Amino acid sequence: MKRMLQVLEKAEILLLRAVLKADRYLGMGARHRPPAPISVRVASRPLRSAAVLAVPLAALGGMTFGAFTDGTRFLQAVLLGAGLMLFFALCLRMERLTQLHYERVGYGPAAHRPRPGSLGRNLARLCTCWGVLSVIFWIGERAKGTPISWLLSGVFMGLLILGATVVGYLVERKGSGRARRAARARIES
Repeated sequence: MKRMLQVLEKAEILLLRAVLKADRYLGMGARHRPPAPISVRVASRPLRSAAVLAVPLAALGGMTFGAFTDGTRFLQAVLLGAGLMLFFALCLRMERLTQLHYERVGYGPAAHRPRPGSLGRNLARLCTCWGVLSVIFWIGERAKGTPISWLLSGVFMGLLILGATVVGYLVERKGSGRARRAARARIES
């Protein structure tokens, strides 16, 4: 039992290092303000908070696939709830450890704030846009009467966003080339 606890402790440390590395990579490594009090409270009790989140989601999932009329599906809904609870508890535990790390290290000054075009913000904007467009496309196809899967909807919208990003990049690059040539012409004349 002692050996298993040591292994879990090492796994937690490795996972925390990965979370902090991802935090730095996404441009959020120097948190500028302490977290909100509700964030600290929720993260300080990960199992209780995870249970509060997981029970309604498992009940909704159970209602979706008829768990309240069949014993096997009820067991599946309970297992879904337990799995969600463990996942949320792990995420909240990592958030709490991240909060404690930044409390020890201190919060970064305002000069280290991520730029408006930083990778983290662009990635968050891209994911949000992709999710919203996927849902809109799926709803539109359902309204037409042509059933389409979530996977296909996500792939279509991913390709659409990729195409739009490439076109935007090429237009920006072409525009910056014109601006450089105009600046050179002004300097030479």
